[in-house]
Amino acid sequence: MNGSSIQPDRAWEMTLSQLQMDMPKAAFDSWVRDTSFVSLEAGVFTVGTPNTYGCEWLASRLTSTVTRMLTGILNQQLD
Repeated sequence: MNGSSIQPDRAWEMTLSQLQMDMPKAAFDSWVRDTSFVSLEAGVFTVGTPNTYGCEWLASRLTSTVTRMLTGILNQQLD
């Protein structure tokens, strides 16, 4: 269970809102907009992407940023 009253799906929506403000519009629209929360189990936050290339793009460019944001929102260490 997370140390916050915020549900994981809501935490992902909050993260998306922040990324939308921080990223170039074209990059956000291409790679981030259509992602979705999948699960939070044993400290692993899983996000779904529409395709494999999008998954690789996000993993290589945003993992540390997203992990930091979600750790702050949910008040727990995440992978």
